[in-house]
Amino acid sequence: GPRTRVWYVTEGVFTRRLDELPGIDAVILDEFHERSIHTDLALAWCRQLRGSRPDLKIVVMSATLDGEAVARFLDAPRVRATGTIFPVEVRHAERKDERPLEQRVVAAVRAAEGGVLAFLPGAGEIQRTAALLADLDVYPLHGELDGAAQDAALRGTSPRKVVLATNVAETSVTVEGTSTVVACGLARQASFDPWTGLPGLDLVNIARDSAAQRAGRAGRLGPGTCVRLYSRADHDARPAHTVPEVRRIDLATTVLSLGGRPVQWFEAPPVGAWAAAEGLLRRLGLLDDSGVTALGRSVRELPLSPRLGRLLREAEALGAGREGALLVTLFGRRLEGDLVGRALDGEGDQREARILSRHMMNRPVHHDGLARALFTAFPDRVGQRLGARVKLADGGAAECPPGRDGYVVVTEVDRVHHRVRARNLTPVPGGWLLDAATVRDTMRWVGERVEVREELVYGDLVLDAAVGDGEPGAVAQLLYDNVAERIHNLVADWERGLALVQRVQFLVRQGAIPAGVLPDLPTLGLQACAGCRSSRDLATASLVAVVRARLADPALVDRLAPEAIRLPGRARVPVVYEGDEPHVASRLQDFFGLAEGPRILDGAYPLVVHLNAPSGRPVQVTRDLPGFWVKHYPAIRRELMRRHPRHRWPVDPAALYREGDG
Repeated sequence: GPRTRVWYVTEGVFTRRLDELPGIDAVILDEFHERSIHTDLALAWCRQLRGSRPDLKIVVMSATLDGEAVARFLDAPRVRATGTIFPVEVRHAERKDERPLEQRVVAAVRAAEGGVLAFLPGAGEIQRTAALLADLDVYPLHGELDGAAQDAALRGTSPRKVVLATNVAETSVTVEGTSTVVACGLARQASFDPWTGLPGLDLVNIARDSAAQRAGRAGRLGPGTCVRLYSRADHDARPAHTVPEVRRIDLATTVLSLGGRPVQWFEAPPVGAWAAAEGLLRRLGLLDDSGVTALGRSVRELPLSPRLGRLLREAEALGAGREGALLVTLFGRRLEGDLVGRALDGEGDQREARILSRHMMNRPVHHDGLARALFTAFPDRVGQRLGARVKLADGGAAECPPGRDGYVVVTEVDRVHHRVRARNLTPVPGGWLLDAATVRDTMRWVGERVEVREELVYGDLVLDAAVGDGEPGAVAQLLYDNVAERIHNLVADWERGLALVQRVQFLVRQGAIPAGVLPDLPTLGLQACAGCRSSRDLATASLVAVVRARLADPALVDRLAPEAIRLPGRARVPVVYEGDEPHVASRLQDFFGLAEGPRILDGAYPLVVHLNAPSGRPVQVTRDLPGFWVKHYPAIRRELMRRHPRHRWPVDPAALYREGDG
């Protein structure tokens, strides 16, 4: 009706006012399949508003959209609107053409009949192609043209009309006077350069849905032809849908616009990318646990990325709004050297700088002042210049033009294969890094000892270092990791400690003490390394002390599972607890005078005894010593008397006997 008002806005303008949309009854999102970050955010926010604005209507439109998925997301009906669709014959290149893109497009245009709509990646390719088709009626069509020039491309007609367009002609428009589409299969896709903090455009192969849209332009007014300058195999191997921006661009602007307010996305952003954006905003002081800070709200008002907005606000605080605005306009221009110096010299887009710096204070500012603003906006792009290389705080490195050693802010790099070259390097005083520096210990295993350095660091840049003590647990761990395979030779009482562990394990199996008293042997070995820094120090370490410290009642263990026992013929015989059955081993004569075999566990557990001849040769293994004296000893006695005639072999070995008695 006559009172209806329609606002036509870009998604970017829409998402700058994420409020309750007062006075708005319906939001229409057209060409949703293009999936810009703003479109996704607009859809998510509108869906969110339906909780408080159930009257708000949402309409999502597209010719190639997965409509069912969007209908499910919105819990809304799906409406199909069909129009007249004329047949389009699609032709593919039979073989790969190595000629430059412009020459391939020109050849296809000249081979076509009637009007032609040719898709190219950008304005530069359009300009070069138009120069090669000067004899035809050529119209450029891209986003940088004014309205009159765009209308001329859409409305003009002539027998040999040629429209050279970017993907702005892919949807929503009908180009009159053209029935043939020439499609190179390329586009410039929005991307993000983490170095400059600016959006960029990458040359990529279009997906199949975009290819279908381009082909459809030939059948808007009648039957047409689409000539693809790439093979059918190439086309079929491409992804079905264009990767949405939410999965491939920087999310800092989006996070800042939401200010911590949760929304449910049609397709959720990558968790890592979202966390990285939040981390950057916190580091810039634009976001905290309460949401967007006052500074963040101020930056959000600017038509800039969060990094550059933070730079401009800092420059404004320094009274250098004009210089800061000039500095902002230099980004993305692929300049060499010190951007701050260039801005102070007046370089940059003067008109854009005037718009950005309107109402900002200006007073004389020197290099360090403006460099401080740059440092504030790029705190993670600090590096240390050493000759022709710069080591970066994030752990990477890059080549750079030779210059004075020192700390720099690097805001742009070139990547060629595996080489990284820094383009913009602005010197900054090292003292600025101290405010955000942290202390860390670095440990190395050098010369059979743990070497600890206490370092004052900014990211991976070491500002100062000294010999340190290190965290005790970490020192012990590094020591153990390097001596684990030979620790039994380094700790003096290792074998006694291992025997004590076996004694405890025996008592656990017998149910005399609870399970879980001791950890595994590697853990005990690690604990034995506590307080030591070198393999030599381990000579004073004690595994026995470590084990006994973990026992609730060490005396109980000594009583129930003694380390050694006394025999009539020997004052101390070790008890071996290794294996399933503890045993003692000694000369046969040492057992003379024992009517019963030795016992442990307060007499409840008989030990296995290994009886040896004077030469050490095993004679018998038994747990039944009385039975051995009666059944086997007489025969063994005769053999031993023959082999060892100088030893006394009593007839009754169980009787009290002292060696040397008659």
